[in-house]
Amino acid sequence: MTRPGSGPQGIYEQVSSTAPQAPPPPGSGLIPGAAAAPPPPPPPNYGELGSGQAKADFAAASANGGWEFDPAAMDKVIKSLEDCLESDFRKARREADVLNQIQPPGHEVGSEGYTAAANNSGAAYQAFMQGAWEYTNSYLDTLKQIRTAYQNQDQAAIDALRQIGKAD
Repeated sequence: MTRPGSGPQGIYEQVSSTAPQAPPPPGSGLIPGAAAAPPPPPPPNYGELGSGQAKADFAAASANGGWEFDPAAMDKVIKSLEDCLESDFRKARREADVLNQIQPPGHEVGSEGYTAAANNSGAAYQAFMQGAWEYTNSYLDTLKQIRTAYQNQDQAAIDALRQIGKAD
């Protein structure tokens, strides 16, 4: 007879049981035995999203055949988006930089915890602003492609842009 925990049964118990987990570091705020959260999914490609949305908007607007290209209106929209990228986004990026450089007012747990949370918030805002800028810039570039296709009366490019917008 074999002793408990040895032989085939003992090997089975070792293989099928979960390994003991190390306790979380003191002060980490983690609950012993709790599973870690899965990593977040990768961020979306905002450039592709912006371009796809502009193409879809164009395809929807021009799908019924009653739509006519208005170069003055298109130039106005393009100018508005360029101004937004140049002034609004530049200002927001400067403010986001400030939000990511906060120093603790003191060297105790409360001040340092607040500063860590504030700087994490600033970093998240910076990431949001970068994605919003990429989306808007890509949307703008696609509008410029549409305007150029119409100015050059390039029917093949216009049709291609419509098809891409419908496929997205």
